[in-house]
Amino acid sequence: MKITEVLLNTHRFEATKAFYGSLLGMEVLEETTSRLSFGAGDSVLAFQENSLMENEFYHVAFAIPTNKFIEAKQWVIERGISLISRSGEDEFLFEGWNATALYFYDPDHNLIEFIAHHSLDNGVDEAFGSKHLLRISEIGLPVDNVPEFCEKITEMFQIDSWGEAGQQFTPLGDAEGLLIVIDKERPWFPDDRVPCGFNTKVVIKGAGSASLSLQNGLYELRSI
Repeated sequence: MKITEVLLNTHRFEATKAFYGSLLGMEVLEETTSRLSFGAGDSVLAFQENSLMENEFYHVAFAIPTNKFIEAKQWVIERGISLISRSGEDEFLFEGWNATALYFYDPDHNLIEFIAHHSLDNGVDEAFGSKHLLRISEIGLPVDNVPEFCEKITEMFQIDSWGEAGQQFTPLGDAEGLLIVIDKERPWFPDDRVPCGFNTKVVIKGAGSASLSLQNGLYELRSI
């Protein structure tokens, strides 16, 4: 499964434009007075301005080449971005996923992740740069009932859990793209903030052709 587009809300429009466009070097694909979209490899990351946002935040992960984690970490640090640490560590190995990740915040305090899946054959020889943000790898979806939510998605899109399905946390998809379904009372890793669901639109590829509105219209999921 691949995530081709994600539409999020922002209440820091100009800061978001500068962060993703100038600092991270993503190509601006579209810009209006209230909407921005950036190219993130094979995916589109879009933002809609929403002044009603307060403390809401999202979790988004970007895939990077399997052999470029250390370079990517240095690249982030060189841009003056502080990495999120836990117990003194800012590199996180997920053995069950065969992946390594780092985390930081964007201007809206969204939880942003760079993740290298070592099971994928996507290594490169050249120095790491913004063009090596290969795609959106994950989007977090905080929900009231994880098993019930996942059942609806699996039934509509035939997307299975990646690894063990849990009562409070279930990743749906595969190493190419994951919907991170999390109980709204379960803290995010690694910063232990309690999730908060906010309007999210997701377009995926590789799951037939269908659309679904979930969590009382909070989430819109479409497959192409």
